[in-house]
Amino acid sequence: MRKAICLFIVGEKYWKMYNKNKARFESYAKKCGADIKIIDKPIDENFYRPLLAQKLLIPAETKNYDMVLFMDLDIIISDKAPSIFDFLPEDKYFGAILDPRGTQEFNRTWGHIPRILEETSEIYFTDRHFEANPLLQGSINGGVFIFRPEKVADIFAEYYFSDHNQGELNSFEETPFAYFSQINNWFEALPIEFNTQILYKIKGTDRGLEIIEKEKKLPKFFLKYYYKKTGFCFYPTGAYKNYVKQIIAENYFTHFSGNYPIIYH
Repeated sequence: MRKAICLFIVGEKYWKMYNKNKARFESYAKKCGADIKIIDKPIDENFYRPLLAQKLLIPAETKNYDMVLFMDLDIIISDKAPSIFDFLPEDKYFGAILDPRGTQEFNRTWGHIPRILEETSEIYFTDRHFEANPLLQGSINGGVFIFRPEKVADIFAEYYFSDHNQGELNSFEETPFAYFSQINNWFEALPIEFNTQILYKIKGTDRGLEIIEKEKKLPKFFLKYYYKKTGFCFYPTGAYKNYVKQIIAENYFTHFSGNYPIIYH
């Protein structure tokens, strides 16, 4: 069986991220018996949809493989991570983690946006102009997903070039990935350890909130300068680094979603 880990690297910023993390990606690929497949330019240079939505075309670009794992570049892989390819059953064609809707971490993280807390899984899809369906399980995070290209490529590419518009709540690739895989009964919910997001661990836990309070004590002018210079939303205090290292040790893939600073070592 031919397997690949696919990385979407478009732009100097993302090449820098990849180079800092290259050894981990290569080590994990070797563990899984997979190739590294790099896509280094927009798949659709006419930009029928935005760049993020072009993830929908990745299965069509990787049809020479039987199974493919896609990962965002802001992910740190733990040394203990097992092969994710073993977690997609033969009768399932697309796997990702479901958003932890309804959990304390989710509610704390999004408590400042009532619409998100009130949003059921069904409303999530219908608000983005997809029809309700009893097979829908929920929204996903698109930072990690695994798929069988030959089985899913055509339907995702067809959606990409369709006239469907998700409206003001556009979730780019995430909603169509979740929608079509679930209504066709292709979907496998991966263990959360394969996409543990720093966003939830900082904003949604007691320890994370304590770290936020410590960061707030730093001089405001310094934080403003740091945010502007780096693009990150948080300063990596010692408490932050220690917590993140613990999260990495306890999980398989740690995803620095929300522009949190990546701790590589």
